[in-house]
Amino acid sequence: MKMRQEEVKPFVILRQNDGFTMIEMLFSLLILLIISLFVLQLFSIIQTQVGAIDKLHPKEWEVFTMQMQQEVRSSKFQDVAGNRLYLLTGEKLSFIEQYEDKVRRRVDGMGHEVILQNISRFKVEKDGGVIILEITDKAGTTFSRSFHPYLKNVQEADE
Repeated sequence: MKMRQEEVKPFVILRQNDGFTMIEMLFSLLILLIISLFVLQLFSIIQTQVGAIDKLHPKEWEVFTMQMQQEVRSSKFQDVAGNRLYLLTGEKLSFIEQYEDKVRRRVDGMGHEVILQNISRFKVEKDGGVIILEITDKAGTTFSRSFHPYLKNVQEADE
């Protein structure tokens, strides 16, 4: 007589019961917790992105003001006309203006360098030798900064 050796299959033995075992319950709970963690993180990321679309980030404003400070101080002539800031650096005339929802810089009337975005209003004034910029982002927050050039305009120095 030949004896048959049966192979022991652990998963088959687990499936012979009609209910869940404790290991299966813990495994299911682990999967549920992992999925819920990912979903919560996803909602957090989506909410952060939606809220930040219209706002001007403070770091972006900082970088913009540092660039403007450098441009104004290195220019030898500054003027404001038609809500544009004109700066003469060397032989190149650059101007900063609002274009749609962006603040752009153009050199000699050419180019389109975006230096700030998500803007609803851009206002520039000149009060004596001081240049005052006011910017309102799409969320309604207003930012303001004054710039003092190192060099006086040639016309102002003659007067």
